[in-house]
Order: sequence, then structure tokens, then C-alpha cells
Amino acid sequence: MIPPQVAQVTTTQDSGVFTVSVSGEVDVDAVGPFEEALATALRSTAHCTIVDISALTFADSTLLGLLLSTKGAHESAGRALAIAGPLRPWADRLFTVTGTAEFLPLAEDLDAARRRAGCVGS
Repeated sequence: MIPPQVAQVTTTQDSGVFTVSVSGEVDVDAVGPFEEALATALRSTAHCTIVDISALTFADSTLLGLLLSTKGAHESAGRALAIAGPLRPWADRLFTVTGTAEFLPLAEDLDAARRRAGCVGS
């Protein structure tokens, strides 16, 4: 049995863009640091948040709930948000099967996420 890859979360803020990158596995037992990083992004002075999930190796419905609540919080605050891939096949299936692919601001990579959120040239 392969041991789970504990979620690793990094944040950067540059030129008005706050980026939260997560790798490894996100589930109910490991969501805390990711959730806190997203809350920090919302409290920051940046006008745009990018969530990079391209390095996630696994996530369950905990990820969906967190991304949906993050989207709602950003909309309420009038803040731009985009979620960057590329998505792994399991993530693409998760978003497609649950219908959230049409609702979440998903982008194929970091550059596309910055464009989608209006962060380009910030």
C-alpha cells in the first residue's frame, strides 16, 4: 500500500495576485492548511486569487466544498478568483460528474487562470 501524500500548501503574493498552490492529497483530515491559506488570500490586499490544484494527487468532496465556499466568499467580497490546472484525470472526472466544472472558474493552467480572473497586467 502506498502511503498518502500529505497536502503541502504554499502561498505567494505578487503584483496584486495571491496564489495558493496545493499538492499531495486533500481530504477531511488534511484540509486545514489549505482552508487557512484560502482564507488568508481573501483577507489579503491582492485583488485577484489563483488556486493552483495542478499538483494534487487526490481529493474528495472536501475539495469541492472548499472550492465552492471559496468561490462564494470571493464573489461576496468582489474579488476575482480562478482555479488553475492542468487537471489530472481523476479531478476532471470529479468536477464533471458533480456538475461543478460548469460552475467553478476552472482554467487549463496558471496563465489561463490569470486571464480568466482578469489578473493579467496586474
